Amino acid sequence: MKNTNDEACLASFEQKLQLIRDRVTGVAQQYYCGCYLVGRPGTSKTHTVVAQLEELGVPFILRNARMTPMGLFEFLHDHPEHVIVLDDIASLFKQQAALQILMAALDGNSGEPRTVTYKSKDKSMSFQFTGGVIAISNLPLKNDPLANALASRVVQVEHEPSDEEIAAFMRQLASAGHKELSPDICHEVVEFVIQETRNHDRRLDLRHMRKAFEDRRQFEHGHSQTSWEDLVRTSLSKSLTQSAGSKREQKEQIVRDVVQRFPGDWQRQVEESGISRSTLFRIRNQLGLSS
Repeated sequence: MKNTNDEACLASFEQKLQLIRDRVTGVAQQYYCGCYLVGRPGTSKTHTVVAQLEELGVPFILRNARMTPMGLFEFLHDHPEHVIVLDDIASLFKQQAALQILMAALDGNSGEPRTVTYKSKDKSMSFQFTGGVIAISNLPLKNDPLANALASRVVQVEHEPSDEEIAAFMRQLASAGHKELSPDICHEVVEFVIQETRNHDRRLDLRHMRKAFEDRRQFEHGHSQTSWEDLVRTSLSKSLTQSAGSKREQKEQIVRDVVQRFPGDWQRQVEESGISRSTLFRIRNQLGLSS
């Protein structure tokens, strides 16, 4: 059921994935200290990184939750010989203190100890880091002195497959079936996801395909009175039209957190939140929070 262009698209997509694997191997085998992998969501970035590290059998640990600079320092401190995978923690790379910690962890020869230090007004700590760092993001590094200094310490990979390549890869995955779903059913689901995504004039996302397979399974099991097409359609519509409201709520929660943890210390609140001073003050006032 491949389109005539699928073979060429799959070969091109495989070359892009192999570049990721080779860069991951370079960090794992200590040819260089770190790698910054950037590309749009749902294009197999994280899956490829994790699969390659598992294949190599090296100790690694993945973190994909929100992290403060101090949290990053403690994370590296607790795993000084591991390959550290930071998955889609965009806020981390907006914080100067976090960039400085990463610069220290990556500043030196791969495999040799690099001293990482964290200083605040009430304490100073340091440790030796010999591991590697692989950062995965949907956003490129900022063009400023700190981010540029970090970029100079890592290899960078821009992973931007075309929609034709992603569509071909989806069809290849469908050919293997999904759990008890047959390849024919999976192909039907994939073509539906491709068409619906195009109807919204958006980019393809492998995560939408995986969720759609589960929608089809639920329907086939008789556990949904809604058709599988409508399950997929509503899920896609929600994902593709997600408003800025969720981002606003996320920022509000960050502000609540830092105000609670560092009462009366607005400088620490700004440092730990990664939010500008003016924005933090504005949100704090809107929420009626004391300093």
